[in-house]
Amino acid sequence: MWRSAASAFLLTGLVLGSVRAGEASSKPDSDAPLELVSPYQQYDLKLRAFYPAPRCPAGVLLYVCINGGRRLRLVLDSGAEFIVIGSKAARSVRLSDGPEMDLVGLGTRPARVGRAETVEIGPVTFRNCRVAFVDGTVIEGADGVIPLSLFSDFMVRLDLPEKALGLIPYPGVRDPEILSKRGVAKSNPLFVGTVLNEKHQGYVLLDTGAFRSAISREVASTLGGSPIAPQIGIGAGTGAATGRLVSSAVHFEIAGQELIPDDLVALDLSNLSRHYGREIVGVLGFPALSPYILTVDYREGFVEFAPPRKNGSRKSVIAITATGMVAATGPAFMPR
Repeated sequence: MWRSAASAFLLTGLVLGSVRAGEASSKPDSDAPLELVSPYQQYDLKLRAFYPAPRCPAGVLLYVCINGGRRLRLVLDSGAEFIVIGSKAARSVRLSDGPEMDLVGLGTRPARVGRAETVEIGPVTFRNCRVAFVDGTVIEGADGVIPLSLFSDFMVRLDLPEKALGLIPYPGVRDPEILSKRGVAKSNPLFVGTVLNEKHQGYVLLDTGAFRSAISREVASTLGGSPIAPQIGIGAGTGAATGRLVSSAVHFEIAGQELIPDDLVALDLSNLSRHYGREIVGVLGFPALSPYILTVDYREGFVEFAPPRKNGSRKSVIAITATGMVAATGPAFMPR
């Protein structure tokens, strides 16, 4: 039997960070590229646990100052393309207005995309950073989300068990601007190939900004031994949706490693599949990812997906393609 606390928790949101700007009729107000102002050196940033409900950790936070304004509490989100904040926070940091674009997730939501003169995350400062802002709030209990890919000019080591974000310069690189010429788009979310219950292949999104994990409604109906519980309402950053709790275990196999998330929800993920041009069969949210250390190398095109060493488990390496990621069983490189 499903606990009422778990169901209520799901109502606060799910795929909050699975957002990407849709096609727009106009460009942002400035074409100036994102620029790292701080020295290109190693940084170790401390993350804070995010508790939208008591005793229910649902992500990690960074404290961010935009245009020198007050500190904002932003959820670190590996499924987002932009910093996304609410309109109230946007006014408080004097964010310039910009063209309207669509944020795409479980649904779509209109947003304005402006430019921040500066974005400061502790000792790390960026200039000319695109920031999307929406009417109302993005996520209850926080001011918005910040994408992991913002730090893609570094080797990114996201240690979720220790709540630490390491930014490691690439060996031999002095000027990170040269990395902008690589083939992998900085804003790509972390899509990886997966097999569900040894029978259904597709892509899953590694999304540290999602409160719970999900599989597509269509795939859920084909997986034997996974009956679907009654329908529930789910709030998401791009609008409310409905889903059904999956009442038995679903196995995600990624690069030879198996994950079995708790409190899995069957959702309509067709909006995401259409937008990204691939079949997205699931989302692995923060609770499923929280025991792992993710090291993302945007230059060479792979991500290391590993449990803490004390567990004695081996590492898995997943290759990034120019349009996303695909699973591999060992060190794998971007196709040329």
